[in-house]
Amino acid sequence: MRKAVVLVSGGIDSAVALTWAKEQFDVTALSCEVAGRPRREAKACAAVAKRAKARLIRVPTLFLRPRDSGYVPARNLVFHAIALSVAEGLGAEAVVAGHNLSDASHFDDARPSYFRRVESLGRGIRILLPFARYTDADVITLGARLGVPLELTWSCYRDGARPCRRCSACRGRIESFRQSGLEDPS
Repeated sequence: MRKAVVLVSGGIDSAVALTWAKEQFDVTALSCEVAGRPRREAKACAAVAKRAKARLIRVPTLFLRPRDSGYVPARNLVFHAIALSVAEGLGAEAVVAGHNLSDASHFDDARPSYFRRVESLGRGIRILLPFARYTDADVITLGARLGVPLELTWSCYRDGARPCRRCSACRGRIESFRQSGLEDPS
């Protein structure tokens, strides 16, 4: 069976990307551990990978530090370079990531054109962005349709028993579920 490496964070987009990829590839989940990452997000990442029955590789990238509201300079360049290296080592033909329209509207390094340039530096391994034309709400709708365990995901920039519902990530999640017409199971 064809192989792919899926970048998994513990959030909705990557959980849906993992499920999407499992339908066509033998997948390995890859998580880059960033300084300041909420422990709940790391737990969500492990839970999502376990539910998908995917091998999880954790790569320490603690030298990357968030600046504000979770933004980490050049993180997608680093994450995708690592993913391409792991993919080549595993004999995989693709790296799958859940970047979508919402990401691309906020970050230059989340646009398809950016990933085409990164992909061109590799050795024939494709970077697949199945949700490049999807909004966050579209990804949620697809995730619900695919049976993704959205209740396992974590979007909050803070740790706690429950999401804070005040940070920009929580507000975005609330709005995206509202737009999708679905109830957030978290």
